[in-house]
Amino acid sequence: MKKGSVFLWPIVFIAGLLFGGWSAQWLATDPVFAQPSQAKTVRAESFELVDKKGKLRAKLIVGGKEEEPMLIAYDQNEKATAAYGLNGDGPVQNLLDRILRSQ
Repeated sequence: MKKGSVFLWPIVFIAGLLFGGWSAQWLATDPVFAQPSQAKTVRAESFELVDKKGKLRAKLIVGGKEEEPMLIAYDQNEKATAAYGLNGDGPVQNLLDRILRSQ
């Protein structure tokens, strides 16, 4: 080992410590905490229920002119078959499957 390299090692070591400490503070981020596993309330404007194959089976929405809630049921072919909801006069039930077959 040469004399020059003996003096170089401590300088490299000290520079590594200083740069490592500086970069750790410069690159530090805020800690991230896991959210609770069970939420007590879920809020959204609509929900879609799908089966194991990913096909749409039901929707829960808020819509229409008066922003009333509605539940729409779909068959295995993703065709709307029934709708339950509210309008200005009260509850509404539409069996879309029967209405569409009679036309």
